[in-house]
Amino acid sequence: MLAYLKVLSTEQPVLPIFYYGRIAGWRAYLNPDLSTKDKKIRYEPPYIKIHEKDVQPGSTDELIYVPQSKKDKNVFTSADTRIERGHVLLGCASSFLPFKSFLKRVDYNKYSNIINTIPQFKRANGNHSKSHGQEYFEKIITDHKDLQFFYECEAIFARPTDKVPIGTRIRIVEVERQDNNADPTFVKNSDLSTQVFIPNCDYIKSENTVDDYRALFIGGDLNSLKWK
Repeated sequence: MLAYLKVLSTEQPVLPIFYYGRIAGWRAYLNPDLSTKDKKIRYEPPYIKIHEKDVQPGSTDELIYVPQSKKDKNVFTSADTRIERGHVLLGCASSFLPFKSFLKRVDYNKYSNIINTIPQFKRANGNHSKSHGQEYFEKIITDHKDLQFFYECEAIFARPTDKVPIGTRIRIVEVERQDNNADPTFVKNSDLSTQVFIPNCDYIKSENTVDDYRALFIGGDLNSLKWK
């Protein structure tokens, strides 16, 4: 981990985590001192547009990539499934970066950025009183925007070819620098530092079996799950 922190810098504050040829997550040095008010410069990484004609009805591709019209009640939406568009790297990352966040959706009317958007159960994505989802841990950073962090976030896939991750791994480590020329170092015994795995599942009582979930993870088939 220390080696990655030394590689991350002002010029390269974000690095991808590769898993069998796919970008599954990110390592980032989040430093509010590096943020700039001039966000006009935008670094756009390559991303894949999945067109509507190629999307199978009742699949996570439909949920994630097809435009969702609020006026059309026939459109398959996250409200039907308790699954929504989840972000691997927290949305407020641009507050810590020296450029406009390149991980947000490129076209809000049509497509999501495939490299940072995953199908995620609302319980795993949000912050609820009885179940700590990804937002609960991201709040550690958003509540301390004056501090610096080493941040890892990775979608964990059971198999390399699966379409939906079984969960998300998050690592948050508070760091500090003695001066602008010094390398960042970890804050020892920080109460803010943590590492967790958040299962991508729904804890609401249902009739779903392991095979039902496996079909979802393998092919992104929303129809494989039973909904209350």
